[in-house]
Amino acid sequence: MSRMEVKEARNIMRRVESHLRQSHLDMGAKDENVGFVDVVYHATSPLPSLNYVTPRKNTAWVSSNYVQQGLETLREKGRVGRVRFAEGLYPPVFENALRELGLKVESEIPIMVYKDLKALRKTPSIPDEINFTRVDDAEGMSVWWYIWRNAFYDVMVSSVEPLLIGSDLRDVYLGRQINLVMYRQSYPMGALRITIHEGSAHLVAQAMIKEMRKPQWERLIHEVSLDVALNAGVDMVFTSDQSAEERQLYRELGFVDSGSIVTFAERSETEKDGEADDPLAQSVLVV
Repeated sequence: MSRMEVKEARNIMRRVESHLRQSHLDMGAKDENVGFVDVVYHATSPLPSLNYVTPRKNTAWVSSNYVQQGLETLREKGRVGRVRFAEGLYPPVFENALRELGLKVESEIPIMVYKDLKALRKTPSIPDEINFTRVDDAEGMSVWWYIWRNAFYDVMVSSVEPLLIGSDLRDVYLGRQINLVMYRQSYPMGALRITIHEGSAHLVAQAMIKEMRKPQWERLIHEVSLDVALNAGVDMVFTSDQSAEERQLYRELGFVDSGSIVTFAERSETEKDGEADDPLAQSVLVV
């Protein structure tokens, strides 16, 4: 990569990191400064994505002493010691320092960014029996959550930005969130969520009834998600935590691999006892 390409990649990941941080704060997490790190902590939820230590904004290097102080603060709040950061923003020696503190890689969530902002785009071709309805009231939101919590639907949700019951309509009114329900005639067949922050859009979640999980419907809901995000006036659209099949579909739509969000963590007591946390249960914060 050229110097300009490296600079652009770093700017993209900074914006992704900023978007996710703000989303966590909007969900009720607090941001406490401890030296050259920030401790993000949620008082009622132990979700990993809402409780972590991260380098302060615009910090090129953080010593292990400051990281240790942040970890101790997080532990004092009853949370597992965990450090989260965007790949490529810090030198490799930073990861070595985390390992020396006894942390191990917990997750590495790939980030893909849509690059063809100036390219001519076709409006998604939506069949006559299908319509996408934007949710802006309590009744529509109840349908959205019915889809999300129903075993007849396949759910695809980012693990770096959990779903929050209770603040949906507030975030819709404040322009921070877009929710749509996909209907086939009058029956809800799917749903999607997009979050917005300072010109960036995150394609957070999609759900579809299992009997409709066919390539043409998969592509349609992804095309609509991208189209809605771009029509919201943003200049960057990204997605995260995709399966191999989804990554290929996103590439066909114009997305490119742009890095990852990396998390290092100590072993929790449940892990020490041989019990792993349920990743699906972690994706939803019930309030």
